[in-house]
Order: sequence, then C-alpha cells, then structure tokens
Amino acid sequence: MIDYIVIDDETNPRELLIYSIELTKLPFNLVGQGKNLLEGVELIKKLKPQVVFLDIQMPVHNGLKIKEFLKEDETNFTLIFVTAFDQYTIQAIRLSAFDYLLKPIDDSELNECLNRILTQNKKQENVFQQLNSIEDKNVLVLNTHSGSYFINITDILAITADGMYSQFQLEDYNLVTSKPLKFYEDLHPNLFRCHRSYIVNTDYIKRIEGGKIILTNNKEVPISRQKKAKLINLLKAL
Repeated sequence: MIDYIVIDDETNPRELLIYSIELTKLPFNLVGQGKNLLEGVELIKKLKPQVVFLDIQMPVHNGLKIKEFLKEDETNFTLIFVTAFDQYTIQAIRLSAFDYLLKPIDDSELNECLNRILTQNKKQENVFQQLNSIEDKNVLVLNTHSGSYFINITDILAITADGMYSQFQLEDYNLVTSKPLKFYEDLHPNLFRCHRSYIVNTDYIKRIEGGKIILTNNKEVPISRQKKAKLINLLKAL
C-alpha cells in the first residue's frame, strides 16, 4: 500500500479527492488530512507519506511555500499539486516537471496519475529538486492578489514599474505583483533594464527609434540615453 495525505483548506474538494481515490480500488492508503500548509507539514514529518496531494491556493501560506518548512531529508515523497489555475499556469507546471490534478478533478486523469505513481521505475525526486526545477526550466512564480501564477520567463515582453508594484506584460494578458521593478532586474539574461520604470525582453525588440524601443507587438517602451548604447551593443552581440 502507498500511504498518502491530502492538504487542502476546503473540506469538500479534500473529501471528494479522497473518495475518488478510494473508488479506484488502487493500493493507496490515506494516513492524514491537513487543512492548511503548516498542518500538512506536521503530518509529513510525523507520518512520512509516500505521496502528498497539495492544494496551491490556501490562506496564509500557499502550497508553493512547502519547501520553506521542510528539511531536504524530509522531502522524499511524490508531490502532486491540486490546482484550479488557468491554462497558462498548467502549461508552466507541465514544463517544470511537476505532476498536477486540475480542479474539478477528472476521474480518468486521477486514474492516470495514480497508475503513473504505481508504475514509475525511477527514483522520485524530492520536493527540493522539484521546486528547484522551476529555475532550471526558466519558470517564474508570481504572487498576485488573485493567487500565485507560473509563467515562462521567455514569455515576458516587458515589466513596468507601477509605484512599488510591477506589471508583467505577456502576449495575451498582464499580471501585477507586489514586488518593485528592481527585484526582477537580474532575473534573466534576456531581461534588460532600459529605463528606471521599464525592463524589456530583448527577444521581443523589433527596433529602436530615438528614445524608444518598439516591441514585436508594436508597444513602445522608453529607453534612457545612458542605457541606449549598452542595449545596442548587447543586441549586436546576440
């Protein structure tokens, strides 16, 4: 039997997942339930489950913070995110080698997930390795007022300062975070601080005209005189 726990602040989704796992008749044994991340962490330390089903969006501490509350030798379990995030987030999770179940949970996807756990031959990466893979795959976690989002760094067109906030401009949507622009300045070699209020992705620069940059979506971004020569040299070297 494979011991597992479920960590989710909402009772109904938590109990529905447990019930759905029981219906599969597969050898999974529930050993604990957590209503928040800290409660779940204590269960992990005490019960040492082989599988943890973890909700991402929870009050106080979301599921992505689990790494901060465990020592590396306490993370030898299979981590399955349970999430209601949209298609952009799911795409990034997939790229980051996380396994996940999308709410509302589809029975066939649950069966596939459980059978994959049963048949996996390679040693399961611990949670530290899984979460660190975000950086390896150029995936950034953005905490916003509506939740945490995974985005591919290469999908960022520009980042704009908005007071002490930063607005991320992507191809089809924008996201606002509570961190200042300076926090993202050295995030990736393709991101260039062209102005005190702007960072651009050099992959999306169409041309430079005077004191402005024209991006591939035709959006105009100002560039300071001090930064212009440096950017031109950088683009020539690419």
